[in-house]
Amino acid sequence: MRSIERAPKLVMCCSMALCVVLFFFWSRHWPLVGDASLIHYISFLMDHGMAPYRDLGDMNMPGAYMIEWAVMHTLGGGELAWRVFDFALMVIAALAIFAITLPYDWFAGCFAAALLILVHGRDGLGQAGQRDFTMAICLLVATAFLLHGVRRNRPWSTALFGLFAGVAATIKPTILPFGAVLLLMAIFTLRRRGQTVYTHAVSASITFFVGPIMALVFLWEKHAIAAFVGGLFGIVPYYASLGHKPLGFLLLHSVSPLLPLVLIWIVLIAVQRPRLNWERAALFCGVGFGLISYVVQARGYPYYRYPLLVFLLPLMALDFTAAWRSTSGKLALAIRVIAAAGLVTGALIIAPVSAFLIHRYETHTDFISSLDQDLEALGGSKLSGHIQCIDSISGCGSTLYKMRLVQSTGVLSDFLLFGPDTTPVVHMTREQFNKAMADNPPQVIVVSSWLHIDGPDHYMKLAKWPEFADYLAKDYSLKTDWSPSRPDHWWSRQQWPNGYRIYVLK
Repeated sequence: MRSIERAPKLVMCCSMALCVVLFFFWSRHWPLVGDASLIHYISFLMDHGMAPYRDLGDMNMPGAYMIEWAVMHTLGGGELAWRVFDFALMVIAALAIFAITLPYDWFAGCFAAALLILVHGRDGLGQAGQRDFTMAICLLVATAFLLHGVRRNRPWSTALFGLFAGVAATIKPTILPFGAVLLLMAIFTLRRRGQTVYTHAVSASITFFVGPIMALVFLWEKHAIAAFVGGLFGIVPYYASLGHKPLGFLLLHSVSPLLPLVLIWIVLIAVQRPRLNWERAALFCGVGFGLISYVVQARGYPYYRYPLLVFLLPLMALDFTAAWRSTSGKLALAIRVIAAAGLVTGALIIAPVSAFLIHRYETHTDFISSLDQDLEALGGSKLSGHIQCIDSISGCGSTLYKMRLVQSTGVLSDFLLFGPDTTPVVHMTREQFNKAMADNPPQVIVVSSWLHIDGPDHYMKLAKWPEFADYLAKDYSLKTDWSPSRPDHWWSRQQWPNGYRIYVLK
C-alpha cells in the first residue's frame, strides 16, 4: 500500500513545489503598493518626528507599525526588502505547518504549506506582507509551539506560544479570546494526562505580555498613549462601520480560492466522521475564530481570511491524508476516493491555476509613476513639508514615500475628512486639518478620485465637504488632471486605478 501511495504523492509534491518556485520567481520584482506602502510611509514619517495616533490619524494597532518599522530598519525600506520579508513569512508559515502535521503525515505539511503560499500569491501584489498575514502566521507559530509543548510536556514551548500570541495581539487584539481558549484546552489536556499544568500556564501567561508591553513602551516613547486610547473610541469604530458586505458574500469569499476543496472536505467529514482529538479540536478552534473574525469585519477583503486559512489548510490536509490511508470498514473505498479527489483537486488543479493567475499579474504602477513625474516637475525634493495628499491607498502616499517627501499634515486617510458631518472623529479631523493647513499652506495638494472605502468616485468626495472644495477653488489652481489609460492587473481581476488632480497654491 505504501508503494502505491508513494508515486501519486511524489507527482503531487512535484506539481505544488514547481508552482511555489514559479510564484517566488515571478513575484520577486513586485512593487510596494496598497496598505503596506501606506504603513511604510507612516514609518518614514515617524523617522521625521511624527507619531501614529498623536500626529497621524490611523486605525492600525501598534504592532503593525512596530513590525514594519523593524523590517525597514533591518532589511531595508525598498521593494526588494519587502519581498524578502513576505517570502520569509511564507517560509515560517510552512515550517509551522510542518511542525503541526509531521507527527501524522509529511505529505499533509507539503499540501497545506504549498496551498497557503499559492493562495497568498494569487491574492495579489497588494497583500504582500499584509498585517493580517503577519498576525495569522504569528498565531500559526504560536499554535505549533503549543502543540509541541503538550506533546512533549515542554513548558518552554508553551512559553513561546504565549510570546507569539502576544505579538499577534499587538496587531489585532481581537485574537485574545482565541489564545485564551487554546491555552485552556492545552491545560485541560495536560491535566487529563496527569501532568503538571502550573508551569505551562504561568510561563505562557508571562510571555504573552512581552508584545503588549513593547507596544506600550512604543506608545509611551511616542507620547501617544492618550491619542491611541482616543482612537480606539473614535477612528476604530468609525472605520469598522464602513464598507460592509452581505453575509452571503462574506461566507462565500471566506474560502473562495479553495471552495472546491472545502466542499470535498465537508463531504469527507460527513461520510467518515473522523475522531476529534485535542489537536484537531485546536485547529477547528482556529478555523472557527478565523471565520468569525472574517465575518465580523464585514468588508470581505482577501487578507481578512488569512487567520482562517492558516488553520483550515492543515486541518483539511490531515483529514485528507488520514482518509487516504483508510483500509477498513464498509465505506473504506468511498472514503479513499473522496480523499484522493481532495488531494488531486488541491495539488493538480488549485495549485496550477493559482500559479497561472500569478503569472498573468502585471507590475506597472501608472498612478505612482505618473504622479512621480508630475511632482518632480513641480520641484521634487523641494516639496518636502509643502505637499498634501487627499487620498488613502490609491498611490499618493506611495509616491511620497518613494520620493521621500514629508506631508504638510498628518492626515493620511480621506475617509476621515469626507465622512458624515455628524461623526465626531470626522469633525475633529477636519478641525485639526484646517488648523494645520492654515499654519502651513502646502504648495501642492494632490486629490485622488476615489473616496476610501465606500466611494464615491470622480472626485465627488469633495462635495461631501463643501468648505474644503471652496478653499481649493479660491486658493489653488488646477495644474494636472490625470486619468489612467489602462487597468491594473494586480490580482485575479483587472481594476482601473484611480485618477488624481494636482492643485498648486496661487
